[in-house]
Amino acid sequence: MTEPDGVPAPTQEQTAHALAAVTAEAQSAAAAELMVLAENVHKSFGHLAVLKGVDLAVRPGEVTVVIGPSGSGKSTFLRCINHLEKINAGRIWVDGELMGYQQRGARLYELGEKAIARQRRAVGMVFQRFNLFPHMTALENVVEAPIRVLRQPRTAAAQRGRDLLARVGLADKTDTYPGHLSGGQQQRVAIARALAMAPKLMLFDEPTSALDPELVGEVLDVMKDLAREGMTMVVVTHEIGFAREVGDSLVFMDGGVVVESGVPRDVIAAPQHQRTRAFLAKVL
Repeated sequence: MTEPDGVPAPTQEQTAHALAAVTAEAQSAAAAELMVLAENVHKSFGHLAVLKGVDLAVRPGEVTVVIGPSGSGKSTFLRCINHLEKINAGRIWVDGELMGYQQRGARLYELGEKAIARQRRAVGMVFQRFNLFPHMTALENVVEAPIRVLRQPRTAAAQRGRDLLARVGLADKTDTYPGHLSGGQQQRVAIARALAMAPKLMLFDEPTSALDPELVGEVLDVMKDLAREGMTMVVVTHEIGFAREVGDSLVFMDGGVVVESGVPRDVIAAPQHQRTRAFLAKVL
């Protein structure tokens, strides 16, 4: 088959590749304007589907708060953003870069471990548990990655580490081991450790859920300061007051999908979906 001018018509495969290239270019252009762009993200563990088509867009400098019941896929989605969990379908971009994969035509090819590790350097993550090295002081925990991964001189890394510990209110705890710190102090060290890599994006996975109630405020105060300084953050939490005060957008997940999203005060005051209303009635 030929076109009217005698040029052979493109095959179905060539057409598919051309359309995929156009789509990929459009997606990249959209992703370049956002810090996080997730499109139709799916994730399963065996036969258990945890994420069933999640979409999310986070602009630079925004704080997006994700809430929802246990088992709704919040933490899994957070781990997918920096490719700690491999997605089964969809795409995730961070600061315009496709995470974990390279697209060629219509196909995705997973990057090598070194390339993935390089991408993760731009994404700081703070977990429920502090995961500090118990045999290292607070300062040693903070400077370990900059020295080993970024190859920073030890003196410069140590000074930066002291500055970061002061920033989270722990200037007097540089030589203290995790076992002698409260849970709130350990979590603040973990935040300083993540910041030591100079990330573009911070992910928080229920950072206060393992803390005694009286220690929650000191961690949230640090996070509020980061928000005021313009750090882009995606925060999984049950702290609705934090979402209302600090969040630019609020996302409610249930059953592996985004049920509702919007301005935090609007979603909290007047949720549009029954599942959102039922959840907020329990946690408020």
